[in-house]
Amino acid sequence: MGTGFTLIGLYVMVDGYIAYVSPALVTVEKSVNPGVTTLFVGGFLALLGVVLALIGLRGSGNPFLKAAEVIPETIRKRTFLRGVLAMACIGVYFFVFWGRIPYVVATFLFLAGMMFLFKGGAWWKICLISGITVTIIWYLFGVLAMIPLP
Repeated sequence: MGTGFTLIGLYVMVDGYIAYVSPALVTVEKSVNPGVTTLFVGGFLALLGVVLALIGLRGSGNPFLKAAEVIPETIRKRTFLRGVLAMACIGVYFFVFWGRIPYVVATFLFLAGMMFLFKGGAWWKICLISGITVTIIWYLFGVLAMIPLP
């Protein structure tokens, strides 16, 4: 986990450096350049990733051996499978629904699907809660705040 955070932090740092030296941001003061913040966040994430990796390696002796023992048991659990299914639903929501069907419909289907997956109640309660939630979000952000929804 720490190694992954370190790699992500390094990637964010590189991206921040590219933004910092971008010709499009030449007129922006260096103190408010978005690359500075990105460099800081990426560096902090990389540093914490290294610390996490060192603690993991030092504290558990052989983390890869322990992971090999636990992974088969974890994969068989129902909660793990629900988590994988939830992540798949999030992927479908962002990469398939957005831009292809209206935001209100996509969000309603996503919310109802998640509540159904995690047994949120009777089907009519799920539909009611999803409908009310989507309506409130659409009205507050899309109408009152005039924020363009996807």
